[in-house]
Amino acid sequence: MSSDLGWTVSDALGQFDAAGMPVDRAGFRAVVRAARRTGNLRPLGEEKSGPDGGRGRILYPIPEMQQMHKDLVRWMAVPGGSHEE
Repeated sequence: MSSDLGWTVSDALGQFDAAGMPVDRAGFRAVVRAARRTGNLRPLGEEKSGPDGGRGRILYPIPEMQQMHKDLVRWMAVPGGSHEE
């Protein structure tokens, strides 16, 4: 996990998978991008860059990522997850 306060999109998807509630990865990433572009999801910051340099991955507030998952899982659930009806 990247931070006690924030998750990257990959961290969030990993947590949802581990909890048995996977969602479509590309779809979730697209919604995060759209929410960020419209100003409805603000990043907390970035991870440190890796050994090869470059920008760090963007961190988002954990509660907001969890809420986004809750709101989207109905339409973006991956077959086999524990949240299926």
